[in-house]
Amino acid sequence: MRLVEERDFSIRRWSDLLDLDWYILGPVLILLIFNLLVLKSAANGDFLLRQATFLIPAFFLGALGLLIRIRFWQSSVTWVYFFNVILLLIVLVKGATSMGAQRWIDIGIIKIQPSEIAKIAIIFTLAAWFTKHPIKNYFDIVLSTLIIALPFLLIFKQPDLGTSLAYIAIFLGMAFWGGATVTHLLVLVSPLISLICNATGPPVFNFGSIFIKNRIIELIITQPFLLFLVLLLIWLIINYKPWESPWIVLALSLLISFNFAIGFIRPILWNLLHTYQQQRLTIFLNPESDPQGAGYHIIQSILAIGNGGFWGYGWLHGRLTKGNYVPAQHTDFIFSTVGEEFGFIGSVFIIILFAIVLCRTLYIARSSNNRFASLIAVGIFSFFSFHIFINIGMTIGIMPITGVPLPLLSYGGTALLVDLFSMFLLLSISWRTLPKNMF
Repeated sequence: MRLVEERDFSIRRWSDLLDLDWYILGPVLILLIFNLLVLKSAANGDFLLRQATFLIPAFFLGALGLLIRIRFWQSSVTWVYFFNVILLLIVLVKGATSMGAQRWIDIGIIKIQPSEIAKIAIIFTLAAWFTKHPIKNYFDIVLSTLIIALPFLLIFKQPDLGTSLAYIAIFLGMAFWGGATVTHLLVLVSPLISLICNATGPPVFNFGSIFIKNRIIELIITQPFLLFLVLLLIWLIINYKPWESPWIVLALSLLISFNFAIGFIRPILWNLLHTYQQQRLTIFLNPESDPQGAGYHIIQSILAIGNGGFWGYGWLHGRLTKGNYVPAQHTDFIFSTVGEEFGFIGSVFIIILFAIVLCRTLYIARSSNNRFASLIAVGIFSFFSFHIFINIGMTIGIMPITGVPLPLLSYGGTALLVDLFSMFLLLSISWRTLPKNMF
């Protein structure tokens, strides 16, 4: 598919900056200010200088994302993708290890996290693929999943469950924009839903037990699992009308059978995860069951946010966060610092800023006259919305702890580089591909 002609962009005078998309740039700059303010307070300000230092290369990288033409990224996706895979392989072989995870490449003065860079590489690659190969059937979906399969497995191996799940969110969002229907996506994620459903609710059938890794594993079928299979079957019958063809009957039968098998062996698959991963995924349901262990993070985070009340204790005056009662308050749980010091008002203000960015991103995706650029915008939307929802959700106890940072606020050098590059890339798409009367 030929690229639609882009408008040139260059900053020849200061007034040209006013032509940037301030619906994106304005909230981003305010969030960066909040980032420095909160890091000054979190963890006694130990990470403020490092984050401020990363802002310089982050803005430089963002400027490249703004000034380089979009057609360059489309023509370079192959190199970007394989360079990203090479970085992930280096992590697997010689990566730096911290807290039991091998996720970084130590290059001397800094460590880079290729799994963060991979988000942009995946977005570029999927955008180029869906531009040339719009989804028309399930075979197209299967082919496109091969793009994320290798990076996903390499990152899951590190292990980094949160980031690998972010790739799934990116893929689903871009696949939908690339032509997949709701039914396509439901069929695609149905095995995952089956796994979750058969891990909840009262059992209906018990098929005995097996012995794996010195543990007794019960093979059961639960009520939510059976209900999901019934609803899935009804949905598929309505959409595919199996009475019209015996091949459709066979395909639906195989799909339901596969979902049943996946749900049935859920206890076996569950034991493939590390113990700490299992605890992170389930402890949010009842953090009081282990208040001094796996549930400690969630309990302290909820207490800090609740302690802030409506107005908060004020900047640098959070009692729980300043007392270091909230673990990882500068990274995964930075929203608890916001909640305690800036209260309900400050928390809602942060969420509104994120909402403005996300709504504008969707507007850019819908209005762009360039399909490749539109898909990139949707990929960035999926990436940011997943991180925002999961991170804030886990700080208030409604989502599992998956180690997902809050974009533009959590401490992290590579994450900041990727976040700002993504935002400036949106600025470039907005300028170059939106019709002039809509800009």
